[in-house]
Amino acid sequence: MVSRRVFPSLAVLLLLLPVAAPAWQDPLAAGDAAWSRRAQGAQGGRPQPGPIAEAVAAYEKALRADPANLDAAWKLLRALHFQGDYAARTNEEKQRIFARGKEVAEAALDRIAARAAGSRDRLDALAPAAAARAVAGIAQAKPIHLWAAVHWGLWGDAFGRLAAARQGVGDHVRRSAEILLALDERFEDAAGHRILGRLHTLAPKVPFFTGWVDRDKAVAALRRAVALAPDYPLNDLYLAEALLEHQPDKKKEAQEILRRLLARRPSPERQVEDEKAQADARALLAR
Repeated sequence: MVSRRVFPSLAVLLLLLPVAAPAWQDPLAAGDAAWSRRAQGAQGGRPQPGPIAEAVAAYEKALRADPANLDAAWKLLRALHFQGDYAARTNEEKQRIFARGKEVAEAALDRIAARAAGSRDRLDALAPAAAARAVAGIAQAKPIHLWAAVHWGLWGDAFGRLAAARQGVGDHVRRSAEILLALDERFEDAAGHRILGRLHTLAPKVPFFTGWVDRDKAVAALRRAVALAPDYPLNDLYLAEALLEHQPDKKKEAQEILRRLLARRPSPERQVEDEKAQADARALLAR
């Protein structure tokens, strides 16, 4: 006779397996369903690879079916970010994922530019505020610029500083973040301020390339992010790290920020993301 203790183990195993979508299901809806399961089986901020791989595959299918579908593009970028930043185990995986993300982001930005200004060159010739006015009527402009900035930045992290400098990563991240800020500074928990603050925190100051990097701007942008979205863990984490790195006289403030972050309960909607932020906060406090 089979022991009854086997059945709970089988149930847990089945939960960890990706669920195949019916053949008739719209791939965008299938991607959304898989995205909602991205934390399934996660432990300590580390997700199982199955659900997010399913989401990526579904969004890729939707984008292949309609390359002009900007909803498929930004949702694919969001899923690729989660896959690369949380599920990937090796730097080679990250390089592959963020290279794909950069490719998708650039194609989406080209489509937005064609609709808003006739061409990418015309839109890129505008200052960020003017570019934001030009694309403001396109509903997907905000998430596309957010995820374009994220993927450019993480591509630079995965491939290294030399490759990042050659590709102008800092300029790409800064422009998309500034356009996003001009569109809506509150979007996605003050993502524009968070991205710009992170860029000014981490980017190396290289004459003739990134002379615009300003550590004081890093702290100011991240303080604004915390003011606008005080319950979003990454805003606190990045502000604390910027203070520890560039304003060491603010060490006690940074430590208080990290302790406040650790006292929060992870959001059920962001289980993996919040648990990873708390793990990083513990590591900073332990230094």
